[in-house]
Amino acid sequence: MTQVSFLRHGAFFGPEDAENKTLCLIGAGATGSWTALLAAKMGWHDFVIWDLDVVESHNLPNQAYDMEHLGQKKVFALEQVLKRFNPNVSVKAYDYFFDASNPDHVSELSDYVFIAVDSLDTRKAIYESVKLHPFVDLIFESRMGFTHAELNIVNSSDTLKIDDIISMLKTDKEVTEAACNERIITSLVTIVSSALVHNLCYHAS
Repeated sequence: MTQVSFLRHGAFFGPEDAENKTLCLIGAGATGSWTALLAAKMGWHDFVIWDLDVVESHNLPNQAYDMEHLGQKKVFALEQVLKRFNPNVSVKAYDYFFDASNPDHVSELSDYVFIAVDSLDTRKAIYESVKLHPFVDLIFESRMGFTHAELNIVNSSDTLKIDDIISMLKTDKEVTEAACNERIITSLVTIVSSALVHNLCYHAS
């Protein structure tokens, strides 16, 4: 079988830089799915992914899924997407929402964690669960608006910055839902995902 060659960007990052390192994605929607695919294309090969949702038609423009994935659980569809690019990719796919109060879920986290869930209340709980986590290095979190985005990158040991991020997060009740055609722009999603993966690779290498 022909192996994927990462020679073209090997001076910056390659599979050897991802040895024994895991990218944990809590959420496999827009930024979660694109981050996973872009990371795989950079040479990442060990993923842990949580998501309960299934792929729907409105997901196709802004997420890394195809028509063939409609109706499938996102975690299993994303596993197919990653393995289609590189069969050597390893994926632990959990088809349920990550529960920050469940020690078994928290114990699965390691190395690099991307918080990509819709609920702001859940984001706060996840931040609390990874704060000072002994096996988590960096935490990534993105927030998408229709015309803007924010990317946070913080060390799990930086409790002051994590507490500051948590304090600035609104609650789910405080957020007003936008019109259905003003939710997310695919081009902005891929820009944010690219920035995240670039920083991920820079740190890991």
